[in-house]
Amino acid sequence: KAPPLRVATLQTQHVTQDTMSLVNFSACLARRYAAAYEARPIQTAVTSGVVIKTGADVFGQLFLERRPLDTRRTLAMAVFSASIGGYGNYVFIREASKLASAAGGARGALAAAGADVLAYGPLVYLPAYTLAMGAAANRSLSDAAMTLRRQWREATACSVAILGPAQAVNFSVVPYGLRLPFMLGAAFVYNAALSSINLRALSASS
Repeated sequence: KAPPLRVATLQTQHVTQDTMSLVNFSACLARRYAAAYEARPIQTAVTSGVVIKTGADVFGQLFLERRPLDTRRTLAMAVFSASIGGYGNYVFIREASKLASAAGGARGALAAAGADVLAYGPLVYLPAYTLAMGAAANRSLSDAAMTLRRQWREATACSVAILGPAQAVNFSVVPYGLRLPFMLGAAFVYNAALSSINLRALSASS
């Protein structure tokens, strides 16, 4: 029987090896994604948006709202994710990166984050999201507008709280080729919360 110290040492070595394997795998995956983004930025952005944002809405339906999966809503979210969540976010990352570079340093990162949560999010992303979810629920444009008014303040505050700090980090330390998946990772949390906010606003508009 091995001494306790020897057992503890072996366990520590196994944990270290597993951790290094995970780090190496993550680094390899990041390099592959960055290469794909550089070679085919729009296709990579659209695919990433559909997978992550639609996944966030499915997560919100099943685990936050605790309701059966609404396939019509999921399909609407996939279309929205391909257009605004994928291509739209690609354009935003490209232009916001120019803004961050021009301003430089922490000021540039904060300017890019502010452009997201104070302009792009509330004026482009949120209205398009509300329209897509309203269409999935067979709501009229007037109903969608009412829903947007009901949820705008809460959704924007949620965006500032979640995406503001994430985008500040994103535009300060994350390489350009990985900024979109980093943004989408933070948006996974935001979209899961947004699905619940939107459901409450839709219900109140009924």
